[in-house]
Amino acid sequence: MNLGANSMLVFAGCTAFGALAGTVGTFVLARRRALVADVAGHATLPGVCLAFLAGEAFGLNGRTPWLLLLGGASTALLAAWSIPTLAQLRRLGSDGATAVSLAFFFGIGAVLLSVVQLHESGAQGGIRKLLFGSAAAMTSSDVITLTTLAVATVAVLATFFKEFALVSFDEPFAKVMGVPVRKLDLALTALLVATVVAGLQVAGIVLVVALILTPAAAARRFRGSLTKITVIAATIGAASAAAGVALSLVVDGLPTGSAMTLVATVFFLLTIARRNNTPPVQVA
Repeated sequence: MNLGANSMLVFAGCTAFGALAGTVGTFVLARRRALVADVAGHATLPGVCLAFLAGEAFGLNGRTPWLLLLGGASTALLAAWSIPTLAQLRRLGSDGATAVSLAFFFGIGAVLLSVVQLHESGAQGGIRKLLFGSAAAMTSSDVITLTTLAVATVAVLATFFKEFALVSFDEPFAKVMGVPVRKLDLALTALLVATVVAGLQVAGIVLVVALILTPAAAARRFRGSLTKITVIAATIGAASAAAGVALSLVVDGLPTGSAMTLVATVFFLLTIARRNNTPPVQVA
């Protein structure tokens, strides 16, 4: 495959992820789950390491991408879903539960990472690219997967848009109306984890959460309904990804994930600089 074709693959895949990240990030911020996103991102590390070690132990190729991503998704879901349970403990609360979950899972991941590095094939285990991203290594199947996930996620959010919006802005009223708040929270967590896992190759564990939250934070500076804010967030996410890829192609040695994050941050700073008396985001 020539350089031009490979660059187009990277451009398409990263742009699709940027739009997906901005869309999901809007609902994550609206539901006040930003710290959960951070936990999910860091909690992928032990799952990735365990998947690699299990694959090697059972005679499989521990570097298999789907195996590593499945492991990362499993521990990310476990970490995210453990927070509400821990929050019910006396004197711990939501912030304490989030901190405990983040520290535990990332600590376990750091220990397992050292074990992986001691493994005879650990240096080639593909762990590093999931830590910091490796967008340049994207294949056509990766782009198809990202695009499919983006379309499926948007379809789910569009189908249950009113329910997600109601839960985000008035949870007590949603419960009175019979909206399944708990199930919607679980669904949003699942969508968040799927987005985090999908973005590991694009930006890595370290930066993927920033790409989910920053475009959404920038979009919230605009006036309008939640629908409009979601579209703006998806647009900023896609634009940040596209510009980041372009910068990484022009500037030698500039990592694609870092470039995308920096561009998204610039968008956010520009929205802060603009004079705007933004009212609270409207539900409809």
